Amino acid sequence: MVNSQQSMVNRRSSRIKVFVFCLLSFVFCHNITAQQKTDSLSRPTVGLVLSGGGAKGFAHIGALKVIEESGLPIDYIAGTSMGSIIGGLYAIGYSPEMMMELVCNQNWDAIMSDAIPQKYISIDDKMLDRHYLATFPFRGKKIQMKSSIYDGEMINLLLARLTSPVYKIRNYNELPVPFLCVATDIESAEAYEMTKGNLQRSIRASMSIPFYFAPVEVDGRLLVDGGLRNNFPVPNVREKGLDIIIGVDVQRNFHKKEELNSMAIILDQMIAMTDIDAYTRAKENVDIYIKPELVKYGMMDFNYYDTIIALGEQAAREKLPQLKRLADSIKNISDYKIERPDVKPLDTVYVVSLKIEGVSENNSSFVRKSFAKNYPATMTLKDIETSIMRIYATGYYNNIWYEFKPAAKGVNLVLHCKEKEVETVSIAAHYDTDYGIGILTNITLKNVLNFPKRSTLSADINIAEDPYFKLRFHSNVSQKFKYGMDFSVISLFMNQYDDKVINNSYSVQDNKMDLFMEFMPNLERQLRAGIVANYVHLRDNLIHIVDADNYDFISYAYLNYHIDNEDSPTFASRGWKLNLNGKYIMPVVEMEDGSRMRNSFVVRCDLDGAIAMGEKNSLKLGATLGTSIGENEPPLSYQFFLGGQSHMKYFDNIISFDGLKFTQLYGNHIAIGKISWQCNFYKNIYGIINFNGGYVANNYDIWFADDSFVLGCGLTLGMKTMAGPIEISLTGSNRCSGLVGFFNVGYWF
Repeated sequence: MVNSQQSMVNRRSSRIKVFVFCLLSFVFCHNITAQQKTDSLSRPTVGLVLSGGGAKGFAHIGALKVIEESGLPIDYIAGTSMGSIIGGLYAIGYSPEMMMELVCNQNWDAIMSDAIPQKYISIDDKMLDRHYLATFPFRGKKIQMKSSIYDGEMINLLLARLTSPVYKIRNYNELPVPFLCVATDIESAEAYEMTKGNLQRSIRASMSIPFYFAPVEVDGRLLVDGGLRNNFPVPNVREKGLDIIIGVDVQRNFHKKEELNSMAIILDQMIAMTDIDAYTRAKENVDIYIKPELVKYGMMDFNYYDTIIALGEQAAREKLPQLKRLADSIKNISDYKIERPDVKPLDTVYVVSLKIEGVSENNSSFVRKSFAKNYPATMTLKDIETSIMRIYATGYYNNIWYEFKPAAKGVNLVLHCKEKEVETVSIAAHYDTDYGIGILTNITLKNVLNFPKRSTLSADINIAEDPYFKLRFHSNVSQKFKYGMDFSVISLFMNQYDDKVINNSYSVQDNKMDLFMEFMPNLERQLRAGIVANYVHLRDNLIHIVDADNYDFISYAYLNYHIDNEDSPTFASRGWKLNLNGKYIMPVVEMEDGSRMRNSFVVRCDLDGAIAMGEKNSLKLGATLGTSIGENEPPLSYQFFLGGQSHMKYFDNIISFDGLKFTQLYGNHIAIGKISWQCNFYKNIYGIINFNGGYVANNYDIWFADDSFVLGCGLTLGMKTMAGPIEISLTGSNRCSGLVGFFNVGYWF
C-alpha cells in the first residue's frame, strides 16, 4: 500500500513537471519538443546564444547583466566573433560587472591596430622605424600579398591573460558554464564548431575578421571569423539538447548606400549578407529574442563601449518580465542556486620549462634570452607579456602566442612563433612644406649572408624633390651589442637668406659611409660610436661663389648617447628624449689661399620632454645647445641650420624652429629653448601652442648679442591617422615678415 501511494505521488509529480513545461512552451509561442538534457537536471535547461558584430558585441554585457538580474540560470552558452569573447569570458566565470571594468580599462585603438607600446620598442628600432603604409613579402621575383592588415598580436595577449584561469581545461563542457564558439574554415567554406582545445585560440579564431586580422590555424584548419557562415549559432545549441534558448542579436543592421563609406561598414554589410536564410531560421528558433538598437554604431566603434553596453541593457530590460516569469517557473520545478566561481587572471605561474616552436636557429637564442630566466622559475604574466612584446617589436615575427601546459609542479610554457618572411618590400609616402613630396620604397632582407646572429640588410630609395638612397647592414652580436654599416647618397636644396630675403640657393650632394658599434643597456638607451667618411659637394645656384666641381672629403669620429622613453612617436603626451653628440671633424678642404681647413670639434645636446597634465593635456619642454669648440670653424655643411618645422632626418644638424623658413639661419653656435601646450581635445585630434626662442651666431663674440636673438611662436592643428600624422601650422617670428605656413601629411622618413 505504501509503495502504491509513493508511486502515485511520483506519477503526480511527473505530471506537474510536464504540465508546467507545456505551459512555458505556450507562453513563448513555440513547440519545444522533449530532447535529451545536457545533464541530469530535473528542470528545463537554458541556453544563451550571442551573435557576432564587432564592437556592437559589447551590448552582450548589458544583456547579461539583466539576465542575471532576472535570476535565470544559464546552462550552456555559444557565441560567434565578439559573441565568442563575451560568451567565453562568462563561461569562465567573469561577471557582467567584471567584463564592464575590463572593457573600460582597455586601449581599443591600440588593440585593434596592433600598436606596439613604445616602451617595448628598442631605441634603435625607434630611430629606424618608418611606419610604412604597406609591407609585402616577396619570394624570388614575386611579391606576395599579405593575408591581413594586422597580425592580431595585441588581442592574442589580451585573450591569453583573460583565459589564463582555465588553462588546464581542454574540454569546454568542463567550464563553469559549458561553451562553444564558431569559426569559418576558409579552405572548405564551412562553419566550424569548437568545443575543445585551447580556449584562447578558439576565441581568437572565431573573431578573426577577414582581411583585418590574420587567420588562425586550429586543428589543422585555417580559420577566420565565424560570422561568414554562422553568425547566430542557435542550431548548434539546439543540437546540445537545450530546452529554452535566449538569443542576443547585435547584427543585421543593413546600411543604406550613402552610409557605405568605410571599409568597416562595408565589411559589416558583407557579413550581414552571408547566408541570410540560415540566419532567419536561427532567429525564428529562439524562445526569447533580444535585439539592441545599434543602428548608429558599426563593428569598429570600440570607443563607444559605454553607450553600446547601455543599449544592450536597455533591450534586455524590455524582456525582463519574460525572463523573470521563466526564472520563476523553473524555480517552481526545481530549486536551484546560481553559483559563480571566484575568477580572475593569473598573477604568477611556476614555469618548469620553456619550449619554443616555429623559430629558426638564427633567432632561437634571441627568443630564449629575451625571457632571461633559468628554469624552473616563478614568472608573472606581465613578465611573459613584456618578453613577448619585446620579441614581437623586433619585426622578425608575424605572430607570437603562448599557452600553459600542466606539469607536475607547475606549468610548461610553450611559445608558438610565426616568423616573418625574410624578404619584404615596403612603401611609404610623405609631403611637407619644407621637403616637398616623397615616395619611399624599402627592400629588407633579414638573416642575410649566413650570419650566425640576427642581421638585417635594407635599402631605402626616396623618389622626391630631395631624393636619397640609403643602404644599411646591421648585425646583433648579442641583445645589447650591435655593429653595422650605413651608406647614404642624399641630395638637398637649401636657400640662404640675408635679412629675411633669399640671396642664394645651394644644391647639396652628400655621400656618406658610417661604420659603427652600438651598446644598448636597455630598450630606452643607446651608446653609439663610429667613424664616417663623407664626400660633400656644395654648389651655389645663383652667385657661384663655390666651385661647382669641388668635392670636399671630410672624415670624422663621433660618439652619440641617446635616450628615448616617449609614449608615442607623434604627439607624445609623456616621456623624454635626450641626444648627446660629439664629432671630431677632420676635413680635407682646400681654402681660397691654398691652405687646408683645420680639424674642429662640434658638440650638440637636444632635450625634449612631455609632462602629462591630466588625460588630455601635456606641457612640452625642449632645448637645443650646440657649439664648435676651439678656434677652428667647421665646414659649412657641419654648422647648425635653423628653421622650418619638418622632422625629416636628412641631416642631423637641421633644427626646426617656429616662425623661420626652412634653414633660414645658420651658425657655429646655437642655444634654443622651446615650450608648448598640447591638448588632445577630440579623439585623435590635437591642438598645440608653441613658443621658442634663443640665439644663433657664427662666433662667440656675438653669441648672445641682440642681433643673434630669435623669437618665434606658432599654432598647430594635428591629427593621428593610419597614414601618419596630419599637421597644419601658422607661425611667426622676429626674423621673418608675415606668417609662415606649414603643412605635413604622412609619417616622417
